[in-house]
Amino acid sequence: MVKKYNMNPKTFKSPDEWSSFCSHIIKTNRYVLDKRWKKFNDTILFSATKREVILKTGATLVRARIGSHYEEKESPDGELKTEYGPLQCKEMLAPPPDKTRDGRINPRGISYLYLSNDVETSILEVRSWIGQDVSVGYFEISINLKCIDTSGDKLFPYFYLTKRRPKLTPEIIEKYVWSGINASFSRPVSSGDEYTSYIPTQYLSECFKTAGYDGIIYKSAYTEKGYNVILFNPENALLKGASVFQIESIKPLYKKSGNDYSCVKPKK
Repeated sequence: MVKKYNMNPKTFKSPDEWSSFCSHIIKTNRYVLDKRWKKFNDTILFSATKREVILKTGATLVRARIGSHYEEKESPDGELKTEYGPLQCKEMLAPPPDKTRDGRINPRGISYLYLSNDVETSILEVRSWIGQDVSVGYFEISINLKCIDTSGDKLFPYFYLTKRRPKLTPEIIEKYVWSGINASFSRPVSSGDEYTSYIPTQYLSECFKTAGYDGIIYKSAYTEKGYNVILFNPENALLKGASVFQIESIKPLYKKSGNDYSCVKPKK
């Protein structure tokens, strides 16, 4: 059962408060929050009730993993044939706790199930290369699940605004904070930076789980309509089947942004 936060804590202090919290929990105090950040955390949980969604029984989501399965089998006439297909069932499920590494949502040793809403998004999320095989499993939600959906608040980071920043209402400040939260869940992380980069989202995810939520939904950074769903209890989704895909092309789309500069050869 989801805990109700009816104390109506004060609104967020600033639109970049999430960014400040991330810096604090990474660089200053990681496991115990002081009074200020406890209040900030309570405000997140209070405002989270506006972002509750029900993931209904029977909904289908997908999970991608790099790799495929080859197996030699003997035919009735004694000839060995190689069967090629997706990874086996146990390899498509969430990893066991003793093999679970730090993830965007889960701390090391705690296993969650990472899913996406469609095949394209799931394949892009695993960052595969041209020529690789990617296995995609199809999962069915087994019970109604109450999740937090962070994908609805999408604003430019507050520091992108000009120096003459408009006066913001508490409602707009809240949207900025939740937009920052969604960006932290969505943003790709460079290899080697996972541990510290994941600390804020892992902490917040544990708060949502403790408050009684079943999972988190956040926007994918790779597709316009793609989103990801992470379930705290992997047993709440059943694997119904799998397919294997081979990556044929990776073509990035890009546009020019920011200001150019020119290098002038110094005079002698």
